[in-house]
Amino acid sequence: MSVAKFLAGLPSFNENNFSKFHVDSGNRSSSKRPSVYIPTKDYPAEQIIVTEKTSILLKYMQQHWDKKNSTKKREVTPIDQEPSRKRARMDGSRNILD
Repeated sequence: MSVAKFLAGLPSFNENNFSKFHVDSGNRSSSKRPSVYIPTKDYPAEQIIVTEKTSILLKYMQQHWDKKNSTKKREVTPIDQEPSRKRARMDGSRNILD
């Protein structure tokens, strides 16, 4: 198939838009060699790589949750202490049950 036949049905008003098209320009990317991993250390062939069941995101969130909870400024109050001095507001004008 020639370039002219390929471009014949395309909606173009100016044929000069495609005048610099060359078939060889598309082959440059395919001639590149793929990148290959070359290890820098020798690991034993018997080594077994095991993937963890929990994802990295869940681990990250759990670590930050643990840090946040361990460094809380307020600790849970023991049961032996007196109850809070704060009392519920008893306004006569506001009655929830009405």
